Amino acid sequence: ESKHEEMTSATRQLKMEREVHQQELADLRSELQNVKIKHERSVQELMKLLKQEKDDAEAQIRMLKMELVEEKSIVKTQCRQLEKIKIECDKLTEELTKNEEENIKLRRKCEFVKQELEKKDKQISNEEDHLRRMDEARLQFKDQLHHLEMEQESILTMIGSEIDAACEIFSRDSMEKFKVILS
Repeated sequence: ESKHEEMTSATRQLKMEREVHQQELADLRSELQNVKIKHERSVQELMKLLKQEKDDAEAQIRMLKMELVEEKSIVKTQCRQLEKIKIECDKLTEELTKNEEENIKLRRKCEFVKQELEKKDKQISNEEDHLRRMDEARLQFKDQLHHLEMEQESILTMIGSEIDAACEIFSRDSMEKFKVILS
């Protein structure tokens, strides 16, 4: 009986320990299930994040490809513009060379004209001196002419007086004849 009681007691204890172990096992399974669910959620979230990052990266790659195409188009356009500018630059360089040559010719011509002007200026200066001398001579001749006119006038006055005197002598007889001669 005592053994039977011991056995019953041991069985109860074993049953209790089994129940405790089963409870612990159930708790562990429940915890394991929760950890699996959490792990699954974490994996799903990571997958979502990875998918989002992949989509973002692909979108960025597409955008970069589009930018690359645009950049290539811009580079082509700028290359064409650069070629046009080079051609224009060559034309302008050629035109500049021609203009410089013409400028040299014009400078030579200008120098020649300047020398001609200096010659003409000397001639004009000589002519002005000649004109001045001629003007001085004219003034001298004018003075001489004035002098001669005054001499002529005095001579004519003297001649007139002498004619008057002669007329008076010739016409002593007739006063009327004298008046006629005087008038």
